[in-house]
Amino acid sequence: MESLRQPHTTFMTARVDGIPLACGAGVDHGDYVELKYMYVLPACRGMGLGKQMLEALEQQVRANGGTMVKLETGTAQTESIELYERSGYRRCRPFGEHGAQPSSVFMEKPL
Repeated sequence: MESLRQPHTTFMTARVDGIPLACGAGVDHGDYVELKYMYVLPACRGMGLGKQMLEALEQQVRANGGTMVKLETGTAQTESIELYERSGYRRCRPFGEHGAQPSSVFMEKPL
């Protein structure tokens, strides 16, 4: 949680009846925003909350003048990779502090 209390960080939650079911965060690095966290409670997956959270984060990036979103996810996160690809993300080279890792997938989307 401490990493989310940094400057230039946006954190969002999706709630139903006040109960948080999904969350996401992005960190503004100037020339791009890095999507740092996306999580949906396992019991709530398949309800479209991940897509809604991703769209809300992208909308916030646009509202703040951002034009590029990048992310790193694990190769085992197949559902997440599929969501990002359906949403227009394409694979890219490692960026920022990330180095190439066999278990990582790097993606980006111009807004």
